[in-house]
Amino acid sequence: MTVAAPTRLRVPYVIAHEHEVAPQPLWFGRGPRGGVRLAYDVPRRGDVVRGVLRVRVLTTRRGAPQWRKLNTLRQWRCMEKLRCQVCGKAATDPDTGRIPWIMTDTAFREISGDSTGGLTSAPPTCWACIPEALATCPQLRISSTVCTVARAQPVAVLADMFTPGPVRRAIPTGEHSVEISLKDEMVLSYALATQLIVQVHDLQPATQD
Repeated sequence: MTVAAPTRLRVPYVIAHEHEVAPQPLWFGRGPRGGVRLAYDVPRRGDVVRGVLRVRVLTTRRGAPQWRKLNTLRQWRCMEKLRCQVCGKAATDPDTGRIPWIMTDTAFREISGDSTGGLTSAPPTCWACIPEALATCPQLRISSTVCTVARAQPVAVLADMFTPGPVRRAIPTGEHSVEISLKDEMVLSYALATQLIVQVHDLQPATQD
């Protein structure tokens, strides 16, 4: 499939914008199984997703693009619903049922003993948007491989870490983008998730007519 080169730079769907920041006070409340768990002062339904507190952000796409940051809600939506990180539409190829994905050295990690899979925090990219992504993203020009995968499942998060302070106020530890398995309930209780990581299966080099 031949796709025309883009005529102007488009802000990818997954990129964060300046006015989407929504800071909220954090503290440590009681966990569901005892102990403590990181929480917002004023909790809302949906704060805890897959067993971890997720950072609150807006999805207005207002303000200047923050090119080095991803909007957490849109990143999760792309990972869970297999949406294209550039246009936000379904990424799955309707003809093959496979999902096109651009893998990079910084956002992909192989799993020991699994030659056809791996972990990634970068969302998929649909076939129509791949030429644009490769042409405009500086990171992709450094290292990128276009692949397809059969399926993807959430397995971990990237998170900022906190520790209880006086009167259970949440104190940042200074650790950012820490990878935590969704099975590690104890560590998740001290984490504020910023990105979802998926494990991809049946990873193959892309072939396209």
